[in-house]
Amino acid sequence: MVSKGMANAMLARSQQEPAWWTTNILGNNLWQTQEDIIRSVRDNHETVVASCHGAGKSYTAANVALWYLFNHKPSVVITTAPTDRQVRGILWKEIRLAHGRARIPLGGKLLTQELKLDTNWWAWGFTAPEYDPDRFQGFHEVNILVIVDEAAGVSEQIYEAIDGVLTSEHSRLLMIGNPTSAAGRFGQSFKTPGISKFTISAFDTPNFTTFGITEEDVENGTWEEKITSDLPAPYLVTPQWVAKRFIRWGKDSPLYQSRVMGRFPTQGTDTLIPLDWIDRAIKADLKPGEPVELGVDVARYGQDESVWVLRKGSVARIHETKAMGDTMETTGISVRGRKETGASNIKVDADGLGAGVYDRLKELGEPATEMRSGMSASDSERFANKRAEWWWGLRERFESGDIDIENDEELVAQLSNIKYKINSRGQIQIESKDEMRKRGLPSPDRADALMLAFAKEDRVEPIRLRARSVGRR
Repeated sequence: MVSKGMANAMLARSQQEPAWWTTNILGNNLWQTQEDIIRSVRDNHETVVASCHGAGKSYTAANVALWYLFNHKPSVVITTAPTDRQVRGILWKEIRLAHGRARIPLGGKLLTQELKLDTNWWAWGFTAPEYDPDRFQGFHEVNILVIVDEAAGVSEQIYEAIDGVLTSEHSRLLMIGNPTSAAGRFGQSFKTPGISKFTISAFDTPNFTTFGITEEDVENGTWEEKITSDLPAPYLVTPQWVAKRFIRWGKDSPLYQSRVMGRFPTQGTDTLIPLDWIDRAIKADLKPGEPVELGVDVARYGQDESVWVLRKGSVARIHETKAMGDTMETTGISVRGRKETGASNIKVDADGLGAGVYDRLKELGEPATEMRSGMSASDSERFANKRAEWWWGLRERFESGDIDIENDEELVAQLSNIKYKINSRGQIQIESKDEMRKRGLPSPDRADALMLAFAKEDRVEPIRLRARSVGRR
C-alpha cells in the first residue's frame, strides 16, 4: 500500500517532470521536441506549435491533456478544433487510446469526447464553430488548460472567448497545428513576445534525425544512402514521403513549406488561392445541392491525367482520374460518369484533345458544354480571357467559404501553386500551363477540372468551322 507521503512525493514529481509521467504512467515514449512541448505547457501561460504533416501533433496534445488533468486536482481541460472529425476522430481518439493503455488504471468516466473524474475535475472536447463562442463561457477554474488543435483554422471570435477563460495564474493554452497562414491569432502568436514557440519540420522528427538526413540530402537524392536500418517511427513522416513531395511540389511551393518544413508559407501577392483558404474549404462540411455537373479536364501530354470532378452545389469531389487515353475512352468515361452521378451537364475543356471529346458527346446526344478557356471573357475589361474569368470566380468561392472540397493532396498542391498577374492592358491573367512547367510544376489537371465544374458559362457556343477529313482540294 502506498503511503500518503509517498503518493504526495510521486504527485510532486509528476507535476515537475511531465515526460517522466508520460513514460512511466502512460507508457508513452516521447521524442525530444514532444518532451520540450509538454515542459513548455508546464512553465508557460501560452505555447504555440507549428508542425509539419505527420509529426504526431494530436498524439502530443493528448499526452499534454492527460498529464495536466491527472496532475492538477481539481482541473479542467478543454480541447477544441475546427471540425468534429478533428475533435472526436483524431485528438480524442488519441486521448482514449492513451487512457486505455496506461500502465496503471487512471480512473474516471471516459466517454467519446469527455473524461470526468469529479464534479469540477474533468476534460471535454468540442468543435469551435465561428458562430458559437459562447461554448467557452462559464469555465473559471484555477487550473484550466485549453488545447486548440489545427489552430490555424479557428476563428478570432473563438480565440477572444478562450482569452476570457484563461484568467488565472495557473491557466494554460496550447495551440498546435499545421501552419497555413501567418495571419490570424495562430500565425501572429509567432511574432508575439512572451509566448513559447516551436516549429517542427519533417527533418526534426526521429525518422530523419536518427540517420542525420537533411534538406540537402532530399534535394540531392542522397537520403536513401543514409538509412542503415528500419525506420524508428514508421507511423511518423518518412524520408520517402518527403522526397516524393519535393519532386511533386517543389521546395518553394506553399504546400511544401507548410506540410514538410512546418513554416508559414511565403505566399506572394500573385498567389491566386492562398493555402489557408484551401484548408478552410477542406473542413467546410457543406451540404450538397444544385446544380449537379461534371467538370472534365482532358489530358494532353504523357505525364498528365484526365480528371472528372463532380460538383453538387457548393460541394465538389474528384469522381475519377485516368492516365492519358484516347478521346473515345475519355468520352466513354464521361458518359458513364454522367449516368452514375445524375449530372445534368458535362463541362469539357474543349481546347486541344478535349474538342474531340466534346464533339463525340454531342453526337451521342449527351448534355455537354464546350468550355473554351481562350475565348474572350464576358467581362473583357477585367479579365484577359474566359480562363481568367472562371478561375477568378473559383477564387471568390474560396474567399467567401462557399466551397467544400476533399483533402486530396494533389488537388491542394495544384490549387496553391496557381499564380496570376495584371497584364499590360490592366486585365487579370492566370499563369499558363507552359509557364507552370517552366517552374518545374506539372499540369494542374485536378485543379482545372474543379474550376470547370464551377465555371459559369452561358452555353452560347461560338460559330466556327471544324476541319474534317474530306480529302484534299
